[in-house]
Amino acid sequence: MKPDYLSSLPPVPEPDFRKNAENFLDFASGFDLTDPKIDLKLRHTFHVVDACFYLSQALKLTDEECYIACLIGLLHDIGRFEQLTRFHSFDDSIIPHAKLSVEFLFPGGHIKDYLAPKYEAWEPVIEAAIEYHGVFQIPDGLTENVLLFARLIRDADKLDNFRVKATDSMETMLDVTEADLARESLSNYAYGTFIKKEPLINALRETRPDMWLSYVAYLFDLNFPASFVWIRESGYMEKILRRYAPIDPEDQKRWQKISDLTRSYIQENCELYENFPARP
Repeated sequence: MKPDYLSSLPPVPEPDFRKNAENFLDFASGFDLTDPKIDLKLRHTFHVVDACFYLSQALKLTDEECYIACLIGLLHDIGRFEQLTRFHSFDDSIIPHAKLSVEFLFPGGHIKDYLAPKYEAWEPVIEAAIEYHGVFQIPDGLTENVLLFARLIRDADKLDNFRVKATDSMETMLDVTEADLARESLSNYAYGTFIKKEPLINALRETRPDMWLSYVAYLFDLNFPASFVWIRESGYMEKILRRYAPIDPEDQKRWQKISDLTRSYIQENCELYENFPARP
């Protein structure tokens, strides 16, 4: 059964948002929705909207800011559809999907299909947030508003990526079975970087278990304690940790250390939530 995306939208405090979602679904209908990679990204988009709404409430944003955050969530990966159609790959080393999203929406003028004239002052914030959601590190020197929304979409995107990694087919994500993944090892770079509580640089990953670990390491680039509460309550991280079950004894020891560190890091950050300020 196909998901009913419109009936499950969060209560975004702007009537325009339902029309925005309808427009997005019309856009997506022009692609091959039977392609599991396309379907994955369509589902991902609406789950990111949910995460944007959740974080907006946790951060006590205004109604207008909540709407803009959810619109960014709706549009952040719109370039993925073109990327997958042209290359049938999520590999950003071929062409960054965030760049495709920005080019489609802004020089291409399609942002006007979504953003009413009364909100046009938000265009630079939306453009920057979408551009920076896919970079390894947010650049310095951004305005307070751009920084807030860039951080919010980066967290929301990662939160749903944890759901994807926990529930979707390994073959769709990594073009490998879980049994074959278990026969491969982590590199010293990946293990050492994770133990230092740092995100992994994609270009330095050497193996497919490195790729899997890099998804867990998204934890180290989250911005809001509320994000860790989402992770803990969803239970997805435990499923992600169980999906790599290495055969090699040394890899088993390493993965156990990684799993223990992951659990403790999530709990430590959840404990910060009670004293978390409404606005960073």
